[in-house]
Amino acid sequence: MKSCTALVLITVLLAAACGANSAEPTRRGFLVYTRDLNSSRQAVWIARVDGTHARLLVRQGLFGALSPDGRWVAYNRCLASRTRCELGNAPFALFVIATSGGKPRLLARSTSYPSWSPRSDRIVALRKGALVSLDLDGDVRLLERDPALAGWSVSPDGRSVVYAKARQHTKCDSDLFVVRTTGGDPRRITRGRDIFPIWGPHAIAFSRYPKSCAYARRIWRVRPDGSGAQQVTATPPESSRLGMYYGFDPIGWAPNERTLLAGLATEWGAEAIRLDATTGAYRRLSGYAVSLSRDGRTALVQSGGAEGPQTIAAVRISDGRRRVLAHGDVAFPSWNR
Repeated sequence: MKSCTALVLITVLLAAACGANSAEPTRRGFLVYTRDLNSSRQAVWIARVDGTHARLLVRQGLFGALSPDGRWVAYNRCLASRTRCELGNAPFALFVIATSGGKPRLLARSTSYPSWSPRSDRIVALRKGALVSLDLDGDVRLLERDPALAGWSVSPDGRSVVYAKARQHTKCDSDLFVVRTTGGDPRRITRGRDIFPIWGPHAIAFSRYPKSCAYARRIWRVRPDGSGAQQVTATPPESSRLGMYYGFDPIGWAPNERTLLAGLATEWGAEAIRLDATTGAYRRLSGYAVSLSRDGRTALVQSGGAEGPQTIAAVRISDGRRRVLAHGDVAFPSWNR
């Protein structure tokens, strides 16, 4: 069960990192993504939010996360030799660089999967398995030391974080907790089999396994105080021509909180769908869902085979119209649209 959860976890973490649904005004719209410079080095590129005027931002980096205000990009860098980095057992660290370029700054070592606060003043990330929050000076606050985490999301006001933590010695039991971004005592808001929370304007969407722990996750919603929990989706389809589904997972809320960008989870990613949060009805979109624009009108998606070129695209929620933003050896997109 946990291995299958890990396969789709990166999609949900990237959704949080993209800063969707932020209420803060944007300084300028950008798109960032990782591109292979050669067979052994990855780099972070930046473009306008429509994909034009792409340029190299950082020569050694990956998992770039754009701040909602468009000023900063947080990213990971391997700190060892090329050989050790290729083997995947090398030390790494979290850096930040201005979108205009310049000299990167080291924020924290052994820290990955950065997720920006909507205020662009703090980053929530994993550090040696623990959930931490840090400011742009690198001051780190511990939020949750237990490594059995399955997703997190920052509140729209940037003051709190909701995260999922598995219960020990159970098959799939996992609960949602809320804690302030500066640290403190966490407060449990669900007790079930709950993972992948996404914080919206007034509700938190999350995935819940059935009591059997079968691969049939439904999307639920709950108020931040833990009240009003209700199921949103019915039983998910079991499989497609590409393989089995693990269930529904939320990706991003529209501002009216009626529409969710969500995904049908597979081993390759979350197949993008537009979900009516009041009826549970959904319509398929193209690509694997990454995040939703702040106005709730456009989804950021990625598509392509594991061995072939990848495509990053913007898909209009209303009619599925698609615009290619980047193509080739590209991955891990983030935007502040």
